[in-house]
Amino acid sequence: MVETASIDSIKIKMNEFMTQVKISLGEVKSVAISQAWKILQLAVAQTVQILEQNSANLAGPDKKAMAMDYLSKFYDSVFTIIDVPMIPNFIQPIISKYVKVFLMALVSSSIDAMVTTFRQVGVFKTQPLVSQSIKSNPKVKRVRKKK
Repeated sequence: MVETASIDSIKIKMNEFMTQVKISLGEVKSVAISQAWKILQLAVAQTVQILEQNSANLAGPDKKAMAMDYLSKFYDSVFTIIDVPMIPNFIQPIISKYVKVFLMALVSSSIDAMVTTFRQVGVFKTQPLVSQSIKSNPKVKRVRKKK
């Protein structure tokens, strides 16, 4: 279990990043979908690094769940309107929830890809793999066929 202090420090760092992005966007009300995706990619990279550095006790799926929750809140907080080309402005609010679902599916895959890449290039320490073979697992007994 991760200590509350660790979780609080993670939230503080993530909120600082969200604030920086909001300040850099200023009074922008509408963001093109391509720009939103670029910003989300930066947010994914930042989130993955913050979680990896500050939550060593969490399992991978727990880190990903925290990242997805934060990035969903980040999306809601930063992007007021996502502008999709060739869609009339009066239809944009209707499809906005579908745009978010689509982008969050891409974010989920991006988290997996980014963690793998960061581990391969040495940004993160690789975690030892636990072998699942029968030989290394003492709980599993091999059954031999009788002759």
